[in-house]
Amino acid sequence: MRARILSASAGAGKTYRLAYKFVHDVISYYSTKPYLYRAILAVTFTNKATEEMKSRILKEINMLITQPDKSNYMKDLLQHTRLSQEEISRRAKHIQTSILHDYSRFTILTIDKFFQRILRAFIKELGIDLNYNIELETNNILSLSTDSLIEDIPNDSKLEEWIMAFAEEQISEGKAWDIRSSINKLGKEIFKEDNKQTILESVPKEELRNIISSAEAKTNAIKEKAKKIGNEAIAIITDAGLVPENLVGKSSGVGVIFSKIAQGDLVEPGKTLREKSSTCEGWEASGLTKAQRCQVNAIAPRLQPLAEAYCKLYDESLKLRTSLSMIKQTYRSYALLQDIYRKVNDQCNSEGVMLLPETKYILSRFVAGNDAPFIYEKMGNRFERYMIDEFQDTSAKEWYNFVPLLQNAMSQAEDESVLIVGDVKQSIYRWRGGDWRILHRGVEKSLGKDNTITEYLKFNYRSLPEVVNFNNNIIGQVIENANSTLNNELETAAKQGRLTAGAKEELTDTLLNAYASHSQTPSKSGDEEGYVRVEFYDNKSELPIIKCIESAIERGYAYKDILILCRSKDSIKDIADLLLEYKKQNDSFNIMTQDALIVGKAVINQFIIAVMRLSQNPSDNVCRAITNRFLQRDYSTTFSDEEQSFLSEISQLTPEEAFERIVQRYELYSHKKEIAYLQALHEQVITFCSSKVADIQLFLKYWDEEGADSSLSVEMNDNTIELSTIHKAKGLERKVVILPCNWSVTPHANDLVWAKPTLADDDQLAQVGRFPLMYKSDMAVTIFGDEYYRELVYSCVDNINLLYVALTRAQEELYLFIPSYKKDSKNKDEKFKENTVGKMVWERINAGAKTDDEGCTYVEYGSPITKVSTDKKLGNNILLNEYPTTLSKQALRLPENRYFEDESATPSPRSIGIMMHSILNEATNAEDIAVRIDKAFNAGKIDEQQRTELRQIIEREFEREQVKEWFSDWDMVRNENDIISSHIIGTRRPDRVMIKGSRAVVVDYKFGAEKLPSHKRQIENYMSLLSQMGYTEIEGYIWYLSIGEILKVE
Repeated sequence: MRARILSASAGAGKTYRLAYKFVHDVISYYSTKPYLYRAILAVTFTNKATEEMKSRILKEINMLITQPDKSNYMKDLLQHTRLSQEEISRRAKHIQTSILHDYSRFTILTIDKFFQRILRAFIKELGIDLNYNIELETNNILSLSTDSLIEDIPNDSKLEEWIMAFAEEQISEGKAWDIRSSINKLGKEIFKEDNKQTILESVPKEELRNIISSAEAKTNAIKEKAKKIGNEAIAIITDAGLVPENLVGKSSGVGVIFSKIAQGDLVEPGKTLREKSSTCEGWEASGLTKAQRCQVNAIAPRLQPLAEAYCKLYDESLKLRTSLSMIKQTYRSYALLQDIYRKVNDQCNSEGVMLLPETKYILSRFVAGNDAPFIYEKMGNRFERYMIDEFQDTSAKEWYNFVPLLQNAMSQAEDESVLIVGDVKQSIYRWRGGDWRILHRGVEKSLGKDNTITEYLKFNYRSLPEVVNFNNNIIGQVIENANSTLNNELETAAKQGRLTAGAKEELTDTLLNAYASHSQTPSKSGDEEGYVRVEFYDNKSELPIIKCIESAIERGYAYKDILILCRSKDSIKDIADLLLEYKKQNDSFNIMTQDALIVGKAVINQFIIAVMRLSQNPSDNVCRAITNRFLQRDYSTTFSDEEQSFLSEISQLTPEEAFERIVQRYELYSHKKEIAYLQALHEQVITFCSSKVADIQLFLKYWDEEGADSSLSVEMNDNTIELSTIHKAKGLERKVVILPCNWSVTPHANDLVWAKPTLADDDQLAQVGRFPLMYKSDMAVTIFGDEYYRELVYSCVDNINLLYVALTRAQEELYLFIPSYKKDSKNKDEKFKENTVGKMVWERINAGAKTDDEGCTYVEYGSPITKVSTDKKLGNNILLNEYPTTLSKQALRLPENRYFEDESATPSPRSIGIMMHSILNEATNAEDIAVRIDKAFNAGKIDEQQRTELRQIIEREFEREQVKEWFSDWDMVRNENDIISSHIIGTRRPDRVMIKGSRAVVVDYKFGAEKLPSHKRQIENYMSLLSQMGYTEIEGYIWYLSIGEILKVE
């Protein structure tokens, strides 16, 4: 076999096997191919995974050299290569040297980088500009394209018509009238892999309008037929001296339905009317007089055919009417996609960039027309062996681009040249193009059944036995139940004509097939068996996560051992709020999450942004209210003249300078609990100013579009609990995993689904082709029925895969929390919403449920683990108690400025201050300082007036006994030397530190006239550090030379 498919369940050691395959091949073939590593391409899906694989390979090669007896690979290599241990070590040494001296040919790449490398090789053939750049972020390009589209409205009447109709549609649906955000959201669809070709081949706007109009005409004709039936029925009822309520069902019965039909409403016939459509018996309502009953029975034979005709008309037109209704919800959006796509292309061309999603599409067209040897030759690199990791996340286009390269390698190899590693059960990225069906059957089909072999890794090396066994049992039972439920629904749909035979065959047993080999055998053994607890909770505020964390810490786990997983960012936000509230009473831990600690939601950052907005628009009452609230004033408080002057002053500054001024003026550096958020905003400001035009208005636009939604970054250490969405937890493992099971297994209503019309009775309506629809139950009875059930099945796979990924992150202890309903008096056993993973889990295990002393319902397996050492490491957290800022007046001097400046270029006070710092650091007494001032004058650094002023300052200051002492004899003097400590970030550098015995004096020079609180805090920090160094008599001073004051810091 020339290709091996490695089906690696979670914790099965796939990284070990991938790295081993690389090491095995380069060592086995070293005698004939000493540089085989150059011909091996390993592909992963993230930069992190790339670095991990490189490190793992180099680490294992190094172990074979330095500690062969301890190498995990040595035993297998001895068996598989039949080489001696000494020879394996010798070859490993040569290979290590070669790789390190030829590192660029050690090819382990992300799939995107590999495709970009191919693209670079074919710039000429593809007609691409030589100087193009790959753009990873699509949001900016899309935003600029949307702006350009809206700017075209005054000059394009047809575009204006469509845009206005789209806006009216948004307003009628209760959405925001600002269509920019709606168009941006819609525009993201063009970057999805399957949609580009659809948009290119989409029906032109006017033709689409004609299709809609034609279908509307047909439905209007159907309504007229129905109305005629209704009017005829009402006439019969009225002529008989009756009213609609005299018929069976009274106010909600068949007579009232006829009345609604007569008014033009196509209503669902309902159970009663359907029953009466086939019989003349039982048409009268209860409680009628004998005469009225006789009249009803007399007209029943005339009404029954009308009921039958209406039911038939309604049922036969249902598919057309519902399809048209769903298409009308999104057809304007769909039509605008063509314009957005055109604008995006124009924007990319004008900026000389290519969007990352575009590369796969371009390559797929190129690969289709060329053979693999030509591609290899142009790339200047001939890969003989391929290893692809996380293959379940590969998209159809990516696989299509890979196939000819793999086929070429296999055709020229005598042994196994392709290793594909993946796990269908861990495919959770379908929303961004990942297609697990390729791994399930596509690889074997493309590479040939006779050329491939599938190997299943059965052992779990990650988790303790109780965790493995629980996961085996619960996943098996959930799959069996869900698969049966889905099959029944598919069977019913097919009988009702809502699902084609081909789609039914494709979708039946999908879950069962995907999880055919899910069961694992635990590899770990010992005294610890593991622990699993499944528990109910009533609502978010009662989510027992805090109790769970406290228990784990008390039993010897560290905070870093704990991972909390959630299905959505909203759930993470709720739990983060819970933990932050708990942190107020227990400040011994930090929280790390990429999804909950949003920079823009911090009150201090909202205040800074509000002040910036006010500087640009002083009449912004919302920002005025935000500012007043932060300053604990009444919302309507009028700004003072000084505040208005401040806003006017910062309005012309760069965002970075404005930030500094705002922080200083309002002393925001003293908000200790907000320092991290303040720092995050500052980093955004600096990054923006270094890469864009440093303008406040432009920064505020960037903030609204991107910056406000960014997450706070917290470094991982011993005291950090990590919160993560399950999607971002792939590859993670922790000793303790906490999982709220609160998500649905069915698609969300109104999710956008692209569907093909496979059940069309009306050929004209089917001409819309593959079309975006809002997913809802009505879709099942449309011409897009196949896609409705396909989405239902694959969404179920997605969500159970999420459950599987989450459960398998746990190494030792696993906690599941399942939301419950309040007890219902009618059905006390009903605790779940339908179709949730919580319900599916609980139904499998509730027979063993217990109730504790607090009334908590739970099921547990195994026993909680107590660690041998319960010492709580405090770790090396570094907490900033302030955020120092500076009001720098330095700026880039542009050439044109010299025409407006004094040609003498007199040194600024700042430059003089810097020079005097240097002089004081080098001098030992007053005379020495005077000499150095003269040298500065002679060198042209200062003028005569400044020399005189500086000498007067020095003479005045050295009349102080205190200053004389500072420049006298000391055991040790340190000028601007760094102080390094594990308790601070970076270093601290006081101007002058004087040491004599246990006494230490620290002095900072200041040449400005302004006294700032930060000056004092700076000295206090220095004094604290000197105290930590063991000095007992510590003095601190701030020396304001220009105003002749010395401030002692106590």
